[in-house]
Amino acid sequence: MMSDKDIKEFHKLMNKLQQQKVKDKVKLFVYGTLKEGFGLNHILSKSKKIGTYITKRKGLMMTGFWFPYVWEKRNSQYHIKGELYEVDDEDFKKANQIELNAGYKLKEIDKGIFGYIYPKRVDIKSTMVNTNAKKKYYEWRHEED
Repeated sequence: MMSDKDIKEFHKLMNKLQQQKVKDKVKLFVYGTLKEGFGLNHILSKSKKIGTYITKRKGLMMTGFWFPYVWEKRNSQYHIKGELYEVDDEDFKKANQIELNAGYKLKEIDKGIFGYIYPKRVDIKSTMVNTNAKKKYYEWRHEED
């Protein structure tokens, strides 16, 4: 259940997205089950995959098994690697329905690029996350990879 503060923040973000969509479709960053080849990618079936994307923003952490959690950690020097899509309204609504109901928050991750961030730290160690220490990013992978 979303709090009043969460609802207000969500509406503010949706207004920003509406203004952006006058120029372009929404750019959605995905890093888990919405990625190509994974269980929920069909939700983005009407959207255009732009390609692989690594966030410009640092301050993110990742863990997860069947699906990943990404949350904000101020002193983290790591980025997240995933995929970037231009999403149509229908796909965006479906993605929001799934991710927001799972407890994630829709946030602007990089300028003009939106994604789902878990609102709190998740304390589980995972072998399902690749850490690239040289390039300083995390990438979620499925056990079949």
